[in-house]
Amino acid sequence: MKPALVLDARQEGHACEVRVGGGVPARLAELAAGHDRVALVTCARVRRTPFARRAERALAGSGKLALAHVLPDGERGKTLAELERAATRLLRAGATRRTLVVALGGGAVTDAAGFLAATFMRGVPWVAVPTTLLAMVDAALGGKTAVNLPLAKNAVGAFHPPRAVLADPVALATLPARELASGMGEVVKYAALDPALLPEVRAAARAGRAGQALVAACARYKLQVVARDPREQAERKLLNLGHTFGHGVEAAGGFSRYTHGEAVAVGLAFAFRLARAMGRVDAAAVAEVGDLLDRAGLPRRVPPTVARRAARLMSYDKKRTAAGLRWVLPRARGNAWVVEWDVAAPDGAVAAAVAEIGEAP
Repeated sequence: MKPALVLDARQEGHACEVRVGGGVPARLAELAAGHDRVALVTCARVRRTPFARRAERALAGSGKLALAHVLPDGERGKTLAELERAATRLLRAGATRRTLVVALGGGAVTDAAGFLAATFMRGVPWVAVPTTLLAMVDAALGGKTAVNLPLAKNAVGAFHPPRAVLADPVALATLPARELASGMGEVVKYAALDPALLPEVRAAARAGRAGQALVAACARYKLQVVARDPREQAERKLLNLGHTFGHGVEAAGGFSRYTHGEAVAVGLAFAFRLARAMGRVDAAAVAEVGDLLDRAGLPRRVPPTVARRAARLMSYDKKRTAAGLRWVLPRARGNAWVVEWDVAAPDGAVAAAVAEIGEAP
């Protein structure tokens, strides 16, 4: 077994241990030792996996596990009603401000459990144990926690960095193919942000899996951006590439028709088509990102009705200003491109991109 890679993670003076590799159960038991109780938050699908069973046994063996709270699978677990249910169970289990919340699962679990930790008794410590590729390279990193409202994804949330993120790619072995592909949506985003990653991401898309080195490379990119801009006032907005239209797609599908990674994939295709409509990039850049998405088995288009509804719903996006939506878009530079944030887009260009994304393949 390869030794775990330990990455430097800092956010507003807060140090976070980020490990990519094995040894998760033993490290969880060590972390639990410094707290009065541990509340494990997971979902039924994850809890049944061999990786999750080993992690839960380690926490139980520490003598600190007071509660294992099971959220509904996926985005159904990210609601204010579920937050209330979880917080009530923590209270009844005797949780205090010295209780450690352990989020064991994918992006939805880490988002919801992190927000639970951010708000329970005005904030308790938490640890993320991501079990999906999407969570390992994105959702578990950077301290953004949230739940959804019916009209908008992640509309209610808080910045609350975890004490540690323990990501073992072994956990990916039991993921369904669709979940693995979904995680590649965020991985392709990193390649779009840093074209130097394109060859490695292309190889991973072809193989249908991402190993320790690629997970660590994506995580390192995000952690470096977060360290420079912890509250998303400037550069961190880059990490939203593909997410404005993508979140609209998720909402248009009722948070069930498309996974987050699938919606981000459509959002990436949309962003590059919008940039082309504005003369910022050429057709070759659009084709390169589209080819990566195809190799990863991810969608580039949605039905016209979904595209139009997504366009309406993205008006609720958190990144809008009084002057309207601001976009994260590529701009040609040499033989590649750079990505810029806070870009204004003409209504006509947006409409043209919506129409293209809603076309039949």
